[in-house]
Amino acid sequence: MAKHVRLCRIEEVPAGTVKAVGLEGREFAVFNVDGRFYVANDRCPHEGAPLSTGCLEGERISCAWHGATFHVPSGKTLEPPAGEKMGPPVDRGLTTYRTRVSGEELEVELEGE
Repeated sequence: MAKHVRLCRIEEVPAGTVKAVGLEGREFAVFNVDGRFYVANDRCPHEGAPLSTGCLEGERISCAWHGATFHVPSGKTLEPPAGEKMGPPVDRGLTTYRTRVSGEELEVELEGE
């Protein structure tokens, strides 16, 4: 069963920014894309770079280490790292989570234990 857990106050993540939030032993990246909030694991699936240090442009986040680019709402890979461009694309995408705003708080939906 899913549970909703408080991540942060919505004012902590202004539009056009990303914030790292630790919760229950996990690291999440919280994105604010034009007032819409998205949450993903804060690790690039390529080599584990923190995505919260990457460049957010609209709905795209680019990894600071190797330039992999992801579509924030869906988590899909848009551009793999340079080393993977020579072979067939491998879409490891981001692990994304459902969110909801409750008053002034942003909550993430996690699978219950």
